[in-house]
Formats: sequence, structure tokens, C-alpha cells
Amino acid sequence: MFVKRNILNKVTSTISYVIYLGMVVILFDVVIMHELLGFGYPSHYEQENIFRYPAPYVEFTGKPYTKGHNEYGFRGSSFKESKPSDLKVAFFGGSTGYWGNPSIAKIVEKELEKLLGDSVFVANYSVISSNHRQHLHGIIEYLPNFKPDLVVFYGGYNETVQSAIYDPRPGYPFNYFYRSETSPFIKLLLENSAILGEIDEQFGVFTGINKLREMQRPYSDSWNTRIANNYFETLFLANKVTNTIYSRRFGQAKFLAFYQPYQVPIEFLSKHYDIKKHIHNHEYVFDVSSEYDSLGKDIYSDIVHVNQQARDSMGVRLANIITDVIRERGWLTTAKSDY
Repeated sequence: MFVKRNILNKVTSTISYVIYLGMVVILFDVVIMHELLGFGYPSHYEQENIFRYPAPYVEFTGKPYTKGHNEYGFRGSSFKESKPSDLKVAFFGGSTGYWGNPSIAKIVEKELEKLLGDSVFVANYSVISSNHRQHLHGIIEYLPNFKPDLVVFYGGYNETVQSAIYDPRPGYPFNYFYRSETSPFIKLLLENSAILGEIDEQFGVFTGINKLREMQRPYSDSWNTRIANNYFETLFLANKVTNTIYSRRFGQAKFLAFYQPYQVPIEFLSKHYDIKKHIHNHEYVFDVSSEYDSLGKDIYSDIVHVNQQARDSMGVRLANIITDVIRERGWLTTAKSDY
């Protein structure tokens, strides 16, 4: 009896110790490392925040009625605020189109009014981390009822190099592997455990991101080619879809895309130059990737984001190109009689 009681006491003591140790580990992991020190899985993969709020078909927008977002989740006023007489421009981009005081979209609006001597309304549909494949769906979801005259895509980085860093599948939203393909239980662990979050950030064992990268092989010749092909295919489709929308100014809405500047990694440099060459085969695509060359490297805060001086320069450049295209192609002369 004494021996049994002694064994029982040891088992009970061991269990108590394990529970106590587990509580200490959880306290250290969840409360100290995660909550207080900020270690763990990157929060930008989560969409339940003001910049990447879940939205059907386009994957995410900004959160409506928050941080200056309109009822659709986009920065600034929506087309509901425009006047019937306005030249209506829908501007799509990622964070480089979203940020700024003013943003590139707002600069384009102001410059177009001066250059065309007309009232212009630019609705900014830029969403942080979004890419042109999402913007293609955005045309269908948000524009037909407003009958814009012009749709502008400004991007290039999120459509190419961003895919090498995050979800590597061409055209996929940057966090698709996490939001749509990672189980709720794994998300719960990663979003609350600094230890597990850091492990997956390094090795991708829980979300499977490393397996995706092994399959896609970012920066390989094959991947670079698929990325470039997806870029041009997306612009081709965006042009076709845009042209189906009725425009009071032009008869049918017009589409223009601009390939933006970014600091190109050496692994993608050759394909970057191929993209620049191929742009000249498309009358609706323009290469502005050298616009910042004279401003120096100091304008960049990272691989793609720039200061306000650069945004101002880009906004003026885009407005000048758009004005030249409108005039040279005689779009204003094709306006419908009910304008």
C-alpha cells in the first residue's frame, strides 16, 4: 500500500510539474514573446484589419468607413460623389497608389484638370498589397454602374517581385496561401504563439509556404517567364473588360496601364528588361519604370516605396501621358451625343 501511494504521489507530482511548466511556457510564449515583444507570425498575412479587409472576389480592400476609406473600402471619395460632367477616372494600384499626401491618384486628378481644362474626378481603388489580377476583378465588381471614362492600372512590383517574397503563384493575392488555404486551427496557433509563428516564418512547416516555393521556384527562368506572361495577360483582359463599359465621354471606357519603378533584384533583372521591351507591343501599356532614375536612390524607403517628391513627379508624368493619349487618339471627339 505504501509503495502504491508513493508511486501515485510521484505521478501526481510529475503531472503537476508538467502543468506548471506548460503554463510557464504559455505565459512566456503568448504573453511575453507575442503580446509584449511582438515576436511571432507576421500580422500582414491577416486580413482582419483596416488595410486588408476581406472582400468577395477581389480578396481584400480597405475596411469601409475607416481611416478615410469610403463605403467600398477605398481611400477617398467614391464615384458617388462625382458630377455627371466630370471626366471619370478609376485608378488601381497597390500601396504605391494608396499612400501619399496627396496620393499619385490625386495628383493625376489635379494635373489632368489643368492640362485638359476640364473637370476631372479620379476614384482611387488602390489597396495595399493588391495586384493587377485582383484589380481585374475589381473592374467587374465596382465600375460598370458608375460608367467611368478611363481605367488606369499603376503597378508592376506587386505583379512580379512581390510574388517571390510571399505567395509565389503568378497572379495570386500575396496572402492567399494563408487566408484561404491554412486551416483555422493552424491560424489560431500561429497568431497567438510567438514560438510557432517564428518557426513557420523561417521554415513554412505549418502553412506549407515553403512547399509552394519549392514547386514554383521563384526567380527560376520558368517562374520569371510565367510571371511576365501573367502580367501581360492580366492587362490584356483588363483592357477587354474595360472596353465593354459604356462611357459618356468616349463611347466605351478606355484602359491604360503603367509599369512602375522599383529596385529590381538581380535575379529578375533580365526578365524586367524583357517586360520593358514587350510593353511597346501594347498600345495601352506605358513604361514609366525609369521615371525616378534622375532622383537618386534616396527617394526609396524600401524596394518599391518612395517619398512624396517621387510621387509628385510620377503623378505629373502619368497625367501628361494620359493627356497626350486622349488628344492623339481623338477620344474626346468620339463622345456620345447624350453627353
